[in-house]
Amino acid sequence: MKKETAKNDTSLIKTTAVWVCGAIVLFAAVIAVLVLKKGTVKTALEPLTKYTVTQEQDENTSEDETVNKYVVFTDENGESYTLFGEDYMANLSEDRFIVINNGKLSFFAEGEEKELARNVISCSISNDGSLVAFVIPNSDEKQYIGTLYTYNTVTGGWEEVCSDIFVSTTSTIQISPSGDTVAYVRNYDEDALTYDCCYYSKGEETTIGQNIDVWAISDDAEYIYYAKENTEDYSSVFCVYTEKNGEVVLDEEAYNNFYLNLDYSECVYSLAREEEPLYISRKGSEGEVYLETAEDFDTTSLVDHVNKVISADSFK
Repeated sequence: MKKETAKNDTSLIKTTAVWVCGAIVLFAAVIAVLVLKKGTVKTALEPLTKYTVTQEQDENTSEDETVNKYVVFTDENGESYTLFGEDYMANLSEDRFIVINNGKLSFFAEGEEKELARNVISCSISNDGSLVAFVIPNSDEKQYIGTLYTYNTVTGGWEEVCSDIFVSTTSTIQISPSGDTVAYVRNYDEDALTYDCCYYSKGEETTIGQNIDVWAISDDAEYIYYAKENTEDYSSVFCVYTEKNGEVVLDEEAYNNFYLNLDYSECVYSLAREEEPLYISRKGSEGEVYLETAEDFDTTSLVDHVNKVISADSFK
């Protein structure tokens, strides 16, 4: 059995920003569709049907035709559901997904697609699949400035988080594992080239600092991993922040490959532009050599399109 949506043109920058070409749907129309319910109480997640995912596209397409792309979800019984989509993100259990197609964002679970929004320029899903966050541009003129919304996939509740979000290939949305904390950047100054990094948790916004790009944030913002920019030469360093240790620089260059444990209390990473050795930071500590050979690190439990999370409580 196949379930298909209407065909659209395709365009996507993977896992970061989807830059929309053409007119933006009126913001008022979006609000009319999104019934916002602030302060939605989160309930426990129940396991849903697990899917394997493949991506396909039309093979017999002429040069002047748009190539239609598809995301195919197949359950353990071999039943498949096909959605038009350029890309997708999965939660760690691979039973809840978001799909993006020409700026249209949908949530997929239990064989059903629910359209969430159109003209989306950035989106993400929490590791447990309970929360989806996305940004819609505020105008045609500055499509990189928009409003951040969240959607609770358990309760169906919506919330408008911030109306002044800056989206770029580096400043993107980050969600904590259980969805209780969302990090983003706002207050972009085009002349000074500065912006503020913030996170939202339990109805309150906290500013982390200026010109910081969060790479991962734990529940309650207990552990924050980020690239911190030097505004003089625009170089960046890779850091971790905890309340106990403050800011700890893990590498003097922020071009790192890194992996997280389930609660983000530990981070295994390589130094900038190098594959090995691998270093580890535990609970916001300074990095120390973990493995001399990167091949010895087990990454078999990684799931595509989420932060690089290893299914482990702690790295041995």
